[in-house]
Amino acid sequence: MSKNIGFISTRFAGSDGVSLESAKWAEVLWDDAHVSYWYSGRNDRDTACSYCIPEAYFGHPENIWINDRIWGHTLRDPKVTDRIHALAKYLKQTLYAFVDFYKIDILIPQNVLAIPMHVPLGIAVTEFLAETQMPAIAHQHDFYWERSRFSVGAVKDYLDMAFPPSLPNLHHICINQAAIEQLGLRKGVTASLMPNVFDFDNPPKQSVDSYTADI
Repeated sequence: MSKNIGFISTRFAGSDGVSLESAKWAEVLWDDAHVSYWYSGRNDRDTACSYCIPEAYFGHPENIWINDRIWGHTLRDPKVTDRIHALAKYLKQTLYAFVDFYKIDILIPQNVLAIPMHVPLGIAVTEFLAETQMPAIAHQHDFYWERSRFSVGAVKDYLDMAFPPSLPNLHHICINQAAIEQLGLRKGVTASLMPNVFDFDNPPKQSVDSYTADI
């Protein structure tokens, strides 16, 4: 039976790993008659199946304002907490609208529960999944403990809560075995392995320049 699949990320556009890998997943799902829909802050997918919320983009001014005050600091001002909560609440409302509009059956958060580039979005997704118990598969590309930029921060409470969360309706997929082991060690969460792959039948379209001429 075909399902409506909802992909979630800050961005589905360009040639970053999340955008490329999610497109491959959607193609495989389509082969089994599952239809994919896209929730993000920036999107280059078909507009008929896209739900673009500018505030969900990691480069949105409100998220930049928050990031400037939570990373590289160990104390968090109450005003920052208020704005994190306000943005998370708004984004959660848009997730409800997205799921209702496209009649989504399964959600696939793409890295938004692994790397805290957009803390309010991670909170929103976590709370939505906790409230609805909707089946979900979190595709984790890289975790915050793998990046030095997130080694000092004022949001340990949110990292413990949502990056990633441990929920009965959420299954985790990692792209390498080392990530699976660290996830289990740090969070007590189990995951399955699905490496990133190359689609050799459909290589990316690239213009040849002096750097790529001999490849």
